[in-house]
Amino acid sequence: MSLIRKLFHREEDSYRQALMEFSRSLTLIVDFDQLLENLEGKLREIADITKIHILLHEPEAHRFEAANQKHPLAPSPETPPLSFLSDDRLIQWLAVNEMPLVVEGNPGVMHFLSTREQEMLAYHGIQIIVPLIVMNRVNGLVLLGAKSRGLFSKNEIDLLVTLLSQSALAFENALLYKEQKQRLKKMFRSDRLATIGQIAAGAAHEIRNPLTSIRSTIQYLKKKDSDEERREMMDELIIEVDRIDDIIRGLLSFSKPVKPQKERFNLVDLMEKTLNLTIATARRNQVTFDFIRPENESLILADPQQLRQVFMNIILNAVQAMPNGGTLTIRMDAMPLPDRPGRIRLTFCDTGTGIPEKELEHIFDPFYTTKNDGTGLGLSISYGIIQQHGGDIEVKSRYAQDDVGTTLTLILPADERIVS
Repeated sequence: MSLIRKLFHREEDSYRQALMEFSRSLTLIVDFDQLLENLEGKLREIADITKIHILLHEPEAHRFEAANQKHPLAPSPETPPLSFLSDDRLIQWLAVNEMPLVVEGNPGVMHFLSTREQEMLAYHGIQIIVPLIVMNRVNGLVLLGAKSRGLFSKNEIDLLVTLLSQSALAFENALLYKEQKQRLKKMFRSDRLATIGQIAAGAAHEIRNPLTSIRSTIQYLKKKDSDEERREMMDELIIEVDRIDDIIRGLLSFSKPVKPQKERFNLVDLMEKTLNLTIATARRNQVTFDFIRPENESLILADPQQLRQVFMNIILNAVQAMPNGGTLTIRMDAMPLPDRPGRIRLTFCDTGTGIPEKELEHIFDPFYTTKNDGTGLGLSISYGIIQQHGGDIEVKSRYAQDDVGTTLTLILPADERIVS
């Protein structure tokens, strides 16, 4: 047997072994993030690939979006985000042919794709696209960049396709498991906040009445007292009483949120006005804003005052999380859906100190704060406002020496008249 044939068989055995190991691991993994890590590691082991992008179908957004970027920063306007709409030509081709697309060897297919799709694939250096198909439906895409050295062999492509075909059902199951966990988490959070809200409302009323008497008494004594030192002490007491009253007002807002007074407006305009209100604070803290606007108008039916309160809260929290300066990137995306109202997504990404994972579960809890002078009510109230608008809010954070920052995402329903 020639040396070349020996090397070929040795490589084939190595690939077969890798495939068997991965197949066994699929039956043991239910955690979505662990499955992603396992798949990425195995792909790199097999073919030494430089870039791996795993996109999964998001039904609400009607598009395929990156799943293996745990904390993606919002790309700049010059960087096309790697995502595809469900009715893009690439998705149509993959659904009909149910086979991988090798970019270099299929100029006809590439010509069939839209200019936007071609530019996106070229910008990110994608060479192979493998669909994840379950029940004759494309549920995801795996986009592979070049190898570190050389080109993909036919054996490598065949093995990669086999491996990814086996992983499609595993991803489906892991996603269902993840969604169930998220639903339970939101349900427990809603129950917890409702209970705390009832207690807070009762406590607020009980505290507010004697607090009014205390403030009136201090003011009366101050008028009667001519000692300057004691008068200054009384001024300090009034400031503290007013601070308690502010906390109580926040509690009442949290426990009995005001019904939104909805009107139609452009969300871009509201964001720009909010940024103008906070720009002075940001400059004092050496923080810059990068607002990436959507291509089209982002019309919404909502309460502008309440949403301004939410935006202000998020922006000021981000500024305070960057004590040594940094950048807050705000990206707004309109996500149209066919024949029904779409969604508007706002992503706030800071380069701050990050939040430890064990604390992420509590950031929407009333009175939970990491600030010395914070009340811990801002995000609780913001969460309630977004929920009342039929939206959702999610926070992810990195917390490591060389990889920090927090990403907060708001999803809001667009104006019901805006359909694709």
